[in-house]
Amino acid sequence: MITRRHFLRQASASLAAAAFTPALIARAAEESRVKLTPAAEIEERVRKARPLLGGVIPRDLVDRLGTTHYDGHYHLTNQPFIVEGAEKIHELGMNVGKFWLHEDNLPGYGYNSKLKEALGSGRLVDVLKHEEYVAALAVPFKTVMLEVFPLVGSKDSFFEGENTFADEEDQFHEVASYLLKTYAQRDITFILQHWEGDWMLRRAEGGTWGQVPAKEVQRRCDAFIRFLTARQRGVERARKEVKDSRCKVYHATEVNRVWDGAKGLATLTTRVLPHVAVDLVSWSSYDGMNSAVTAWQGVELIRAHMRPSPTFGKNAVYIGEIGKPENEDTKHNIVEWWDRAMGVVFAMNLPWIVHWELYCNEPRKGDKEDRRPRSADEMRGFWFVRPDGTLGYAGEYLTSLLQHAGQRLPEH
Repeated sequence: MITRRHFLRQASASLAAAAFTPALIARAAEESRVKLTPAAEIEERVRKARPLLGGVIPRDLVDRLGTTHYDGHYHLTNQPFIVEGAEKIHELGMNVGKFWLHEDNLPGYGYNSKLKEALGSGRLVDVLKHEEYVAALAVPFKTVMLEVFPLVGSKDSFFEGENTFADEEDQFHEVASYLLKTYAQRDITFILQHWEGDWMLRRAEGGTWGQVPAKEVQRRCDAFIRFLTARQRGVERARKEVKDSRCKVYHATEVNRVWDGAKGLATLTTRVLPHVAVDLVSWSSYDGMNSAVTAWQGVELIRAHMRPSPTFGKNAVYIGEIGKPENEDTKHNIVEWWDRAMGVVFAMNLPWIVHWELYCNEPRKGDKEDRRPRSADEMRGFWFVRPDGTLGYAGEYLTSLLQHAGQRLPEH
């Protein structure tokens, strides 16, 4: 399966440079049949919302801001790694945590862990019942997002045959039922989602995706629609069966190459979202966060193509992944980038934004599967907390917002 790093290596410089010309933005608006908010209006509204420019920080930020915990290449305690991360997120002042859930392979929680005990049955619910997951979910989060990869076959065989994804439906029904019953007395929201869906569509093609035959593209899109429909159906069955639970369980899909639709490429946004109803849409937003305009209009493009959730309506889009490697830029640029992103989220009133990630998972060199604890210099810097336990640039900035929720930053 393609990754962000591999895609950037494959994609041509000319394609990247052409990403956000006025002509391409106009084409995106025309194809989606939506009137995108003009750039000047976006810039003004975001400027007013930016905390470093005097914008008021939302009072409920503690329930909307979170970070992901999986596969960090260092740890700070001797606790099971998933428990350490869950407690650290809450200690940092956030009520939103994002974790991985897999039925047979969770190497990213390997430090000080006995989770392998729960991976033999092939059932997601058995992993959730393991004492380490139970301890992690005992942390008083308001929202927990669980990243669940496809349960059928390998990543390369995901689209083979005419799969009905019956096991996806059954296991999502089982998981949702378990959560609704187990946490029935808690005001907590669980969101079950997959990781970046456009990479799942493209598999290894990456920058050559535009050369894949149209028939093959359609075959994959049809399979993805069946895949999402099965997961959604499983969650909905559980919600109908379990009454009077204060716990809420929703299903989300995640898009990650929204702006490629403006280049004429098939995307999850344009070719799948119009044909399936899901509760929520997560945007892994690396392709749109280079400016306030492309971030804002990217959300508008997703909203234009999705089938609105009866629960969330048009506000069903959230930023499910966003981050910047801090060992590859200056503190000033990192903080400026984050402040602009938060200005978009605040001005658009998006329900959640999830930082990538608590502990960095990307070494600068060497095998990513080598999980020996690393130093800060060995990592790219996708972190909230560095290997020595100090906050990164994003960590310092975001915790300052949490500390002044409902107010303006004092220095501004």
